[in-house]
Amino acid sequence: MHEDRIDTGRSETEQAIMDATLNALAKHGYADLSIQNIGTEFDKSTSLLYYHYENKDELLLAFLDYVIDLYIATIDRHADDPDAEIRKFVGYLLPSDDEPCEGATEPEIDELEVFQRVIFELRTQTLHDEDYREKFGEMESYMIETVTMLIEREIDAGNYREMDAEMMAENLMAFLFRTLDMRVTQTRPESAEAMRKSVYFLLDHVMPIDGQPGDVATSDVDLDL
Repeated sequence: MHEDRIDTGRSETEQAIMDATLNALAKHGYADLSIQNIGTEFDKSTSLLYYHYENKDELLLAFLDYVIDLYIATIDRHADDPDAEIRKFVGYLLPSDDEPCEGATEPEIDELEVFQRVIFELRTQTLHDEDYREKFGEMESYMIETVTMLIEREIDAGNYREMDAEMMAENLMAFLFRTLDMRVTQTRPESAEAMRKSVYFLLDHVMPIDGQPGDVATSDVDLDL
């Protein structure tokens, strides 16, 4: 990993364990993951893993906490420019295939696909594990609350049209998560790109008070960004 990582308050050893877990998950997947796999990616003694975590399940829950901290750190509800902050967040999660991801900090661009694939695999565990379900639920609720607050601030400033801010935040996050799922699974990459453009359609034409969603939706407009 890299020196410009987001500081999540972990010690150097804990951070190294999180990096090793990410690499092991990317190589082996959740089903085949073991402490031994993680130890292979860890540049220190494997015994340190057991010193910090009792077993694989405890380590993975700690890793999930780390991932959530990273995601939460990518969006600031108190940013000076709420619209720019929403766009930075969207650009971080859904960079264009043709353009670098503006504002990305952690992970680096060349690691983003691996990182998102690991998150997708962990999210599938919410079907069977209450701890995972609770943690992902808290993360998604925080993000929706944050985006809602940013939208409300833009409405109050007269930059966005009057709308149900929470409903719009839910819609944006639904687009984002569904697009991430399709990007990771590669089931319909063309749909993933279309949905990414749909997010920007909302940001550029539906939400701004001077936007013209009707005119744009019915005209032959190139939505490539």
